[in-house]
Amino acid sequence: MFLRWGYFVARHRVAVMLLSLVLLLVMVPLIPSGLDRLSAEGWEDPTAESSVVARNLGDDFGEGGSVFWVIFSSDTLQATDPAFQAEVQQAIAPLADRPEIISIVGYANTGSEQFISADGHKSYVLITSRTRQGNAGKDLAEYRRLVQTPTLDHMWGGWDAAYQSFTTQAQNDLRRQEIVSLPISLVVLVFVFGSLVAAGLPLLVGILSIPAALGAISVMAHLTETSIYVLNIATILGLAVSIDYSLFIVSRFREELSRRDTPDALAITLATAGKAVFFSGMIVAVGLIALMMFPMYALRSLGIGGSLVVALAVFYALTFLPAVLSILGRRIDRLAVRGMAADHGQAEGLWGRLAELVMRRPFMVLVPVLAALILAGVPFLNVNFGTPGMETLPADDESRVAYDTLRADFAFPEVSPIEVLLYPSSGQMTDPENLAALAQTVERVSALPGVESVESIFDLTPNGTASAPEELAAVLQSTDPAVAGRVHGLLNPTGARLRIAAAAAPESQQAKDLVYRLRDFGPSETGGLEMLVGGASAVNADIVDSIVDRIPYALGFIAVATYVVLCLLLGSLFLPFKAIVMAALSITASFGALVWVFQDGHLSGLLGFEPTGYIVPMVPVMMFCILFGLSMDYEVLMLSRMQEEYEKDRNNTRAVAVGLERTGRVITSAAIVMITVFGAAVVDRLLILQSLGVGMALAIFIDATIVRALLVPATMRIMGSINWWAPSWLRRLQDRLGVGEAAPKPLEHVAR
Repeated sequence: MFLRWGYFVARHRVAVMLLSLVLLLVMVPLIPSGLDRLSAEGWEDPTAESSVVARNLGDDFGEGGSVFWVIFSSDTLQATDPAFQAEVQQAIAPLADRPEIISIVGYANTGSEQFISADGHKSYVLITSRTRQGNAGKDLAEYRRLVQTPTLDHMWGGWDAAYQSFTTQAQNDLRRQEIVSLPISLVVLVFVFGSLVAAGLPLLVGILSIPAALGAISVMAHLTETSIYVLNIATILGLAVSIDYSLFIVSRFREELSRRDTPDALAITLATAGKAVFFSGMIVAVGLIALMMFPMYALRSLGIGGSLVVALAVFYALTFLPAVLSILGRRIDRLAVRGMAADHGQAEGLWGRLAELVMRRPFMVLVPVLAALILAGVPFLNVNFGTPGMETLPADDESRVAYDTLRADFAFPEVSPIEVLLYPSSGQMTDPENLAALAQTVERVSALPGVESVESIFDLTPNGTASAPEELAAVLQSTDPAVAGRVHGLLNPTGARLRIAAAAAPESQQAKDLVYRLRDFGPSETGGLEMLVGGASAVNADIVDSIVDRIPYALGFIAVATYVVLCLLLGSLFLPFKAIVMAALSITASFGALVWVFQDGHLSGLLGFEPTGYIVPMVPVMMFCILFGLSMDYEVLMLSRMQEEYEKDRNNTRAVAVGLERTGRVITSAAIVMITVFGAAVVDRLLILQSLGVGMALAIFIDATIVRALLVPATMRIMGSINWWAPSWLRRLQDRLGVGEAAPKPLEHVAR
């Protein structure tokens, strides 16, 4: 199949090249239409209890929208000074007329000291909008324009302000990564090929694949909610795999060109390296598709977007690139760079000698290397998962500064409470027996360790307790709009709401433990009321639980699908199993390093980040799903070449040595490019992107050096001919699919 495709491209090279460009011309104009639909949110599980609470807050209590806070400050005036508060009121007055604004609460209309900072020079205002959280950021630019202060300083905070910061910073980080990675990648490619023409082809394939993928992602953004981070993943992953796949094909083409004419060289190239690229792309896509098993639309969109860019990278590597190679022929070595003469590979060399050395004492190599990789992964046993909060933004970002200021100088827990909704099993919530059960629940919740305060409907009574039913009745019947609004936000005939201020920060383990304790409340503790727990701390707990619960299914899918694909490619039952184990080892070692560096804070000074004490659970999930396929790139290329050599004389030891020698330089070069592309994340300022990029770069390094150079030849030598055994039915299936020939030969009868 791939051999005949090579001859087809050679005969119709111009048509194939032009047709491959048509897709690009169709997709590029679509890019702008979808970019403004991308979002920095989408990490919550929509089926989780916290998501149910968020929806019910809007449906039952008229809330669940967005909350901003504006912190006003002065170096000279006290925040309680009438002049200070007058300027605050004048500044926020234009917002009161906005139809989406539900309330504006601050010191001026409450007199509460919680709105005054400890040093007395700052005051904040809480602004609640009906706009769903995640969408209100689009209103923020207008709010900033309306709120002006002649003498006071002010800054904006809140989750929607943070989402906007995440979006802007992600785009800035992407540009920085491209600026760093592209020139270094070009230098590496020039060093590998010794020719500017040959070196430029892999970059050209990347330049074609990425815009086409972004166009497809824009279409996706119109069909489903899509994460802003898909741009970073698609661009960086697209660049990495495009260069990798093109490097494999160009290297093999130049090798074949040294002993054949152009059509035969191209056909053999696609029947070997092209086939490996096709199956490698399938395996990478399998890993990315596994992200769709998680309920968060951010992970799902990353899986879809990543699969699209990989598919397009494979498409251009097997269409546009072969067509250009056929047109260039031997001119591929034009514009040679002096001192970098092409090396088409020799059967004897460094990689071959290393393989032979390892295979002389395979167990002496296997045992210590295996132990070292397992030991490197041990820190991951102490991983502490946490969701990405505002503390993962750069320290000088406005919304991060506002967050830090609010936590350091104010009674911060009021801003991010644990939300508890209570529903009666019978009757209405306002019935006396249900109000008595509510009072009992408030008392028991208030007594829990870690609870600073509980806001309930009883706080609106003159004595702030449930001890005087007639006072509560008066509150419920009040015609004062301000009182009636607060009543509706805390109690209605369908249910009641508690707002719990925890002593710990929302993202802390202590806050999550409090959420679990509240969810353990049974009917005996709530007087028969049904309890639902939400809020920021519950969202954090639910995200981690949701990911952990689904990881086994994702891993199982990846392992089984990868095994099947590799069985079809390699015609072996053992080699796919070995490949999966090798990939898992390198990824596990990188997970240990991820915890050691980013959770524990080692190298934080060198990499320029503030350790948070936790790992975002999406990072190892994305790392595994992406890296599992990428590590197979090298495995597939190397094992395919070993299989070619084995088919010649059935000598396993020679096949391993020659296969590693023939692919060693290409794999090393491809790994350097990929490490450069991912490692450029060290310049990122978003911690989630920096940890993801650095973790993947480290895993690729381990995989391309320790695993491929030491573990692969050692295990191949130990297993001997078992490596290549396959049942007859698998051979027949390979032949039926046209992928069974490991060492194809030119077709004499094909017209040139």
